[in-house]
Amino acid sequence: MSIEQFLNWIISNPEFAGIAMFLIGFLEAFFISGIVWPSVILLVFAVGLSEADIKLSYICLGAGLGAWIGDTLSYYCGLFFGPKFKNLKVLKKREDIFIRGENFFNKYGWVGILIGRLIPAIRPFIPFIAGISSMRQPIFLVSSIFACFIWTIALAILILGIDSIMNLFT
Repeated sequence: MSIEQFLNWIISNPEFAGIAMFLIGFLEAFFISGIVWPSVILLVFAVGLSEADIKLSYICLGAGLGAWIGDTLSYYCGLFFGPKFKNLKVLKKREDIFIRGENFFNKYGWVGILIGRLIPAIRPFIPFIAGISSMRQPIFLVSSIFACFIWTIALAILILGIDSIMNLFT
């Protein structure tokens, strides 16, 4: 099933829009799937749902919760599997990346989570590196909730802005 077919199915079944956005938000945020799942898919899908008169609150709430769950799962994967992951031969050569990540979180703490959530290219990796860096769980969870909230508001603004631009041409 292509993305276009999936979008058309969701438009035909709007009761699943929030769940679909949750899934897409999760896939974009989780460190494994986020490698191959670009942020633009989430944005295009969200705009498509908005154009089909799906409530903006369903779109953004689903995407925000999915992103937060993806971030949280990535953090715990980094916390529990990170030390073993860093010892893999293929990653031993890139140990400096992990050291720089750990130094980044030691220096910036929760602000690093906030900044990382807003940069698409590194978004899925920030929580995983925070876990590897052993960032304290309460600090990560609160900063991740705050970052996902800001990201969700930014998503809503983007959707409304793109929708307004599209309405200029119709």
